[in-house]
Amino acid sequence: MPEELIVGFNPMAATQRVASCASMIRSRLMWLLVSVVICVWIYIWKRDSLTGVTVVALFAAGIGYSVLWVVISLVSWIRAKAALGDITPGVATKIDRNGIWMQSVSLPWSGIDKIVAQSGRFGRPATIRVYNQVGEAARVPINVLDVMPGTIDASIRAFSNGAHWIDTSKLGN
Repeated sequence: MPEELIVGFNPMAATQRVASCASMIRSRLMWLLVSVVICVWIYIWKRDSLTGVTVVALFAAGIGYSVLWVVISLVSWIRAKAALGDITPGVATKIDRNGIWMQSVSLPWSGIDKIVAQSGRFGRPATIRVYNQVGEAARVPINVLDVMPGTIDASIRAFSNGAHWIDTSKLGN
C-alpha cells in the first residue's frame, strides 16, 4: 500500500464551465436581440391600438425576461471565473497515516470530527469539507480534483484505520 495519497487540482472542469457560461451569454444576448426585434415589430404593427400601459407591458414582458436570463448568465460566468481563479497549481489534498492536509491546513486524525461531501447550492460545485472540534477546518471543490471522491474516501478509511470516512448523506439524490 502506498504511504500517502496526493490529490492535485485539475482545472479542466472549471475551464469548461467558464467556456460554457460564455457560450450561454452569447446565446442569451442573441435571444435578447430577437426579443427586441419582435417587440418593436409588434409595436409598429399594432401601434394604433396600443395604449401606453400596453406598450410598457409588452416591452417589460418581452424584453425583461431576456434581460433576466442575460443577468443570470453573467452571474454564472463571474462565479465560474472566480472558481477557476481559485485553482492553484500543486497539491489540493494529501492523505496519509498522520491525517489530512487540505488547502494549507494540516489535521491529524485525532483532531477530525467528520468529513462531509456536500452538494453545491445556487450553481456552486459540490465540496468535501473537513470539520474539527470548532467547526469547518478546510474544504475543496470536488469538480477540480484529479481523482474521484471514491478514491479519496477509500484512502481516508484505509489511512485512518476505519475511524473516518466521507459522509455522503448531504449530497441528496
